[in-house]
Amino acid sequence: MTAVRKIERPRQVSEVVLERLRKDIVTGVFALGEKISETHVAETYGVTKAPVRAAYVRLQSEGLVEIRPQSGTFVFAPTQDDLRALCELRIALELEAVRLSLLRNPEGLKSSVYNICARMQDALAKGEQDRYQRLDNTLHLILFELANSPYLKETYEARISSAFAALRHRFAQDASHNSASIKEHTEIADRIGAGDITGLRAILRQHIQNTEAYYEKLLSAD
Repeated sequence: MTAVRKIERPRQVSEVVLERLRKDIVTGVFALGEKISETHVAETYGVTKAPVRAAYVRLQSEGLVEIRPQSGTFVFAPTQDDLRALCELRIALELEAVRLSLLRNPEGLKSSVYNICARMQDALAKGEQDRYQRLDNTLHLILFELANSPYLKETYEARISSAFAALRHRFAQDASHNSASIKEHTEIADRIGAGDITGLRAILRQHIQNTEAYYEKLLSAD
């Protein structure tokens, strides 16, 4: 008997709008601090205002937009204090995630991180800065994927991942910065390969602190 394929359930419009709006904010279609009206977004996407409004609520919880009563909805525009707080939370979450992933799935972590680092090096060699930034985001997410700690991963995705993806796309396009970045990511991979949890946590903390200093300088220049 021929196997019968299940009918795929169509995605809800609200899910599509949320994904599209998140992507457009991350990739710079909307500028940091830009006011984005429900009417404009709904007309641009060809949908009603209801799924746009729902997306705003979700993206506010992720830190990508700010809904101001009587004023409207604005793309996030982090201050230096905001950046510092994000990095402090990121350090706390990533250091625990890498500890758990190295404990629970060391071979999977080693293989995944070395593979992503090789693709990052290839992207830089070809001058594909945007691909490099996407891979950078993937590398940090894999720490949470392999930690097998759903709430830890959920918190990272809800508060950190999208915000840093947006900042990387806007600020981390400088070749000298990315040259330093790939060296740090390679050292992270080498520490994972050696099973050196102390050294791994130290270089990961330093990597995040270096990122904070770099973004802080760019924010102060705006």
